[in-house]
Amino acid sequence: MYIFNYDFVFSNQWRYRLARHILFWIAFILFCTVIYSYRPVIPEGVSYWKIVLMAFTNAIIFTFNHIALSYSIIYWLIPSYLLKGKYIHLAIGLCLCILGSGFFSFFLSSYIVNGYLAILGWPTHRFPLSIGLMAGLRGGITIAGFAAAIKLSKYWYLKQSAFQQVEKEKLTAELQLLKAQLHPHFLFNTLNNLYALTLTKSDYAPEVVVKLSGLLRYMLYDCNVAEVSLEKEIQIIQNYVELEQMRYGEHVDVSLNFTGDITGKMIAPLLLMPFLENAFKHGVSEQIDQAWISLDLSVDKNRMRLKLINSKSEENQVSSYTGGIGLQNVKKRMELIYPKQYDLKIVEQDEIFVVILNLELQNDITKQTENSQQYKTIQTQWA
Repeated sequence: MYIFNYDFVFSNQWRYRLARHILFWIAFILFCTVIYSYRPVIPEGVSYWKIVLMAFTNAIIFTFNHIALSYSIIYWLIPSYLLKGKYIHLAIGLCLCILGSGFFSFFLSSYIVNGYLAILGWPTHRFPLSIGLMAGLRGGITIAGFAAAIKLSKYWYLKQSAFQQVEKEKLTAELQLLKAQLHPHFLFNTLNNLYALTLTKSDYAPEVVVKLSGLLRYMLYDCNVAEVSLEKEIQIIQNYVELEQMRYGEHVDVSLNFTGDITGKMIAPLLLMPFLENAFKHGVSEQIDQAWISLDLSVDKNRMRLKLINSKSEENQVSSYTGGIGLQNVKKRMELIYPKQYDLKIVEQDEIFVVILNLELQNDITKQTENSQQYKTIQTQWA
């Protein structure tokens, strides 16, 4: 039913609060009526409906006492003492409320209920104060405890929801920061390539401008989503490699190998590019002799495997490869976007540097928001 929606349970609007409180106490009165009208043996000459009427009336009478106790706990003791850690004050207040409820219940039983039973012609009962207190507290503590449990459950749920919202906003901000760092880093390297060609008045400079324009268009427009097609990402990788080959000429030998069905597969934009940038920056630009890069990317169902190997100078240290902003950012992005869905190994040997990445991909563009609902607003402002 429409009434049992999120607003009905959690909204602070008076119409919702009044509706759920009325429903709660009506349910309690009906429950008490059913429980206390049950008789294994009905006295001869007594109508069963008279018993039901008596139970219903008693439930209504004692409900006022239960309301006072329940609301004292959930609207006074819990917010004023329990949630603030004032446990001594909580214990004292709880004892006072319970004792007060017990005495009030004894008063209702001795005067109101007995008077009503006398009108119906039923025998009345006078209980000692101790027994009357125990009998009154039994029902009062039960329903007040149930109401307090509901109140604390709602408080816990709303607190968890607020915490998750803060974590989501923190995650969004962190990913936006990483993407903002990635764009200038990527653009800076590409402009350096163009600058080197213009210094030598290379005929490749106009072609570099065209390819750079395509890369910028991809970063500014196509990357404004949580995921892009793997086909686009591969195309950008190929364009980037062509730009670098124009810069280095015969000084570098690049081998690109793509296998498997990449159609419809989705991946976070510019996730693979930092690995290739790192290979050119530290493996090619710092070598005097012939440099080489080998990239193999294969897709098997939803599993992508990237193996990137590049030559390097023996003088280069590990920190020069793994400490750059590009690799740091891509590691953080994978931790945030693909938690427990990837395996990354970076191995340095004397003459080569190896990157091996295994990653779970989406297989349908319509499912990209299903991958992680918490990221549906991520990257909407990343361009």
